[in-house]
Amino acid sequence: MNTPPFLLGCTILFWGWQSHLFPYAVPMALILELARWIKWRWALSDKDFNRVTDFTSLSFIMATFYLASQQSVHGFMTLLNWLPMVFFLLITAQTYSTHGTINLGSLFLSLRSKSGKSHHRANERINLTYPYMMICLLSASVTQNSWFFVGACLLIGYGLWTVRPSRYSAMIWVLLLGMAGILAYISQLGIYHLQFQVEEMILSWFQDRFSTDRDPYRQNTALGYIGRLKQSDRIVLRVKSPHPLLLREVSYNTYFKTIWRVKSSHFSEVPLNQDEMSWTVAKIPPPLNKEGMTRELDGSISPLLKREIAKKLDDSLLDLGNNFEQSLQVSAYLNNGKGMLALPHGTYKIADLAVPSIQRNEYGAVKVENGPGLIKYTAHFGQNTPLDSVPTEDDLRLPRYEEYLTELSNELDLPHQKPQQVLEKLTRFFNNFQYSLNLTAPVQRNITPLEHFLRDSRVGHCEYFATATVLLLRTAGIPSRYASGYAVEEFSHLEGVYLVRKRHAHAWALAYINGGWQIFDTTPAAWFSLEEEMAAWWEPLYDVISWLTYKFSLWRWRDDSDSSTDWLLWLILPLSLLLVWRLYSREKVARSQSAKPLNTAIIVGADSAFYQIVQQLNAAGLIRQQGETLTAWLKRVQAPLLSEASMQTMLTLHQRYRFDPAGISIQEQTILAAQVKAWLHAQN
Repeated sequence: MNTPPFLLGCTILFWGWQSHLFPYAVPMALILELARWIKWRWALSDKDFNRVTDFTSLSFIMATFYLASQQSVHGFMTLLNWLPMVFFLLITAQTYSTHGTINLGSLFLSLRSKSGKSHHRANERINLTYPYMMICLLSASVTQNSWFFVGACLLIGYGLWTVRPSRYSAMIWVLLLGMAGILAYISQLGIYHLQFQVEEMILSWFQDRFSTDRDPYRQNTALGYIGRLKQSDRIVLRVKSPHPLLLREVSYNTYFKTIWRVKSSHFSEVPLNQDEMSWTVAKIPPPLNKEGMTRELDGSISPLLKREIAKKLDDSLLDLGNNFEQSLQVSAYLNNGKGMLALPHGTYKIADLAVPSIQRNEYGAVKVENGPGLIKYTAHFGQNTPLDSVPTEDDLRLPRYEEYLTELSNELDLPHQKPQQVLEKLTRFFNNFQYSLNLTAPVQRNITPLEHFLRDSRVGHCEYFATATVLLLRTAGIPSRYASGYAVEEFSHLEGVYLVRKRHAHAWALAYINGGWQIFDTTPAAWFSLEEEMAAWWEPLYDVISWLTYKFSLWRWRDDSDSSTDWLLWLILPLSLLLVWRLYSREKVARSQSAKPLNTAIIVGADSAFYQIVQQLNAAGLIRQQGETLTAWLKRVQAPLLSEASMQTMLTLHQRYRFDPAGISIQEQTILAAQVKAWLHAQN
């Protein structure tokens, strides 16, 4: 071993301390440091190292796929945190081998076939001790602990101390090392901010392009995410609705380590109605009394759970038969023809949807396959939610090792309250919380993100509020589920519809009370305005481009029944523009050529005395309408006349003077002026 005494062991312990894996780090450090005093070694050949390397690589690949499937993007951070354990067998084999090094061919498959040949690196050997030390420091940096930089500097300084040049004094060496540490810290801050910006940009791009659909079986929440949560302004839905509301895509009933899942779920095809234009996804149930509600649960849950739910039913029950029908229209994009439908609470029928088939599960999720890139549909809904199945045991199950939920429930006295009282008490409880997308790490160790949210910080986003609400409702004996979808709040005056962006994604609780599922959202109402404040400055420009893209998509995915003549419209449009341009150009030339004669021409009849009558009537507020003839106007306003014959004479002389090419004689002009003067005198 070429590292200074205890350097590798201290690095492993430092990693275990930073990563909260100290129980694993202690035996790992002991095994590697004991090699200094244990003299026996294994006579491992290069083939043995090949097997150890292949096993390590296979373990790394399996861990990658497992963590990615369980934790999505967050799984890669967990994998980075586990790297010292993944490569521990390889570094141990090197440490206790007779060689003390590893052939490069064991690490790179491209060099294995060239072993023993003339390739200059085929038989080269390498010591993995320092690379493994760097892996430990890299893994320790994942948790972003404030002491990481200090610890890393001390460990690296100790390693450099043993190889410092002897011609320089220790004081000069320490000063130079301190200066290097300060510069490294400043550089680290800059690189950290740059990494944050690049990471936000790349992750947002990937999420916008490849993470467009919700998984109806599992959702990885952002509980425990540290820093500012990434948001996107991309428009995913356009909703024509008379008022704001929530649109749900999926719901879940099982919670485990920041992940919500659906247990025992399957999708079944919904038959098309006889009108071949709609699907009835749920039947509206008849009104039920308390006895009928408990009978509804027979065969689906245990008798103990049924009795528990029956105790929670109030005597004042909702009239499920009084289902006030409403409807709204939704436009949504599909990813490769597949996607979940965003539906309002209580949807029982979907109409005007141009897809061959739809499927639904018992948890209110409806999905589409083999559809166009853009769909439009009408959702009919009412008060209750027949789309969801009755509760099961899973809707009351609490996660293990979460005793703080029961303790908090007892503090709030939830188990002894009626359902409506539980809702009111939880509403008051969460009124003391704050909504935020920028979260910090908990000071206390070994505490779950949800417990930190409920006990200490009281700050979080909608996934915190929804998860905590669902689990606290279950402690009170109320079946509940976690619902995920969008909040419809932003109205666009440009399009006349509500715009739903990716940042409007929302989560809330569904509570089974009085024989039906109802929405219970405890997220502070200010969450929407806070997210609107973070909108990009270029959002209005993006909205215009998005609207144009949407209009093009409507044309692209139009009904093929009238597509035979659509090409004519697109051909007529440019031809019409060309014709208008040509006509406008010719008119301009004609005006320029006739400009001089027009400017010098005399307008005949402009000095007609009859205009004095027109001015008099206008001054009296009797205005002539646009396009109205002079005769019709005089008849409508019923102007005071000397006599009908005199007015007719004046009007005839005026019209001849104004429009007859021959005009009128001087004698006739004198008669017109005299009669006009007499009319004006009579008015005064």
